[in-house]
Amino acid sequence: MLTHIKHNWGAKILAVLAAIVMWFFIMREQNPVIEASYTIPVQVQNLNVHYVADGLPHEIRVQLKGPRNTILTMNDKLMKAYIDLAEVKPGQSNIPIIFTPPSGTTVADMSPETVTVTIDEYAERTVPVEIIQIGKLPDDMAVQKITVMPKTVLISGPKAKVNKVAHVILKVNMSEQTKSFTQTGKLEAVDIDSKTIPVTISPTQGQAQFELTKIRTEKAFPITANVVGVPADGCTVKATTVTPAQITIYGKEELLNSMTDIKTQPIDISGVESTVEGTYNLLLPSGLTSAITTVKVKIEIIKDAMANSYSL
Repeated sequence: MLTHIKHNWGAKILAVLAAIVMWFFIMREQNPVIEASYTIPVQVQNLNVHYVADGLPHEIRVQLKGPRNTILTMNDKLMKAYIDLAEVKPGQSNIPIIFTPPSGTTVADMSPETVTVTIDEYAERTVPVEIIQIGKLPDDMAVQKITVMPKTVLISGPKAKVNKVAHVILKVNMSEQTKSFTQTGKLEAVDIDSKTIPVTISPTQGQAQFELTKIRTEKAFPITANVVGVPADGCTVKATTVTPAQITIYGKEELLNSMTDIKTQPIDISGVESTVEGTYNLLLPSGLTSAITTVKVKIEIIKDAMANSYSL
């Protein structure tokens, strides 16, 4: 019996191997290896509560490879990718995106595999809402009163971006308005050059109420910084800058024609030795209105020695 089993053992081994190969071939034909693409959401983990991350992807594209029966049962809603921000510090970091393929599959391709993330400290501050009028009222109409709600909003986000915000604005279309109206719109944070700054604004919507009256007109006036007092001994005012330099005033024509400029509230520089900078109220005569009620003023004060060097 043993002799019979050992007889032609080489041929028998070859037959077994051939059968195994044939089995794999048949299985491959019935359940071939295929690839499929999935869009996978990306989660953020372990971000310090005092930090804000910018540049994070919301999703990645993954190409999975595996047996057809396995691939066809995949549910992309159950697949997750994540970014671990436990070790990041303020600044830019190149972070790998972590994704574990489902059992029985491998990752053929993933895009992106890493992401450059900018980490900054979280910051927030309160900013007044300003009205930006788009278009022009009919010639026989004028603004009598403007009410904005809310008067201030809270902006938040990366500290560098929050610090760039100069205004939060609400754009209001004034064209063809012939009676008092209310307009609601999305608030927008902008820098000093009116470029949009992507920060979070709360609340996101603002409302402006315009009381209009007939037979009123508008006129642009330069803004004069109402500087009082003199700087400290040995110092002098080099330059005074007002932003914006002029504004549009609404009111009775005869009253507007009697004016030459609009002054700010008094800005006292008595005994000051360095540059003064801030936001100041405008002093509008009774019966006049403007969409802008404050301006930024910068009074550059220098030492006399420096002033002399500038004159050389």
